[in-house]
Amino acid sequence: MKQRKLWSILHSQVVFIQNFLVTVMLIGQLSKKTGLSKDTIRFYEKIGLITATDKQAGTRIYKEYDEEMVERLSMINQGKGLGFTLGEMKQLLDEWGNGSIPKSEQIRIIERKLEEVATKMQQLHQVENYLINKLGKLKDDF
Repeated sequence: MKQRKLWSILHSQVVFIQNFLVTVMLIGQLSKKTGLSKDTIRFYEKIGLITATDKQAGTRIYKEYDEEMVERLSMINQGKGLGFTLGEMKQLLDEWGNGSIPKSEQIRIIERKLEEVATKMQQLHQVENYLINKLGKLKDDF
């Protein structure tokens, strides 16, 4: 009986320490850490890019985010900066991260994205040429 009580106390202490070591934050803290607005974070959660746990405090329910979401949001921002859509980022984070996308599909995704980047670069070069010509004409008329 004494061992059972000691085990119960020890177990409750381990659970307390585990809960203490897991860093969770509210949306305001996550917003500050990532530089993203609360609305953006809520949207990303709504479409399944990130997850949160509900915590009840009285009659209110708060969303708590763990430290992993900071890293995940950073990857999402980097991906967006590289031209990936949110849908593509969701697929990449969900499937690529757990190894369920075969290498041949990974290669196809990267090749397709490279083609899109080349197309965008060509379009930007055309815009640049147009603006250079327009500026030259304006300077000549000035």
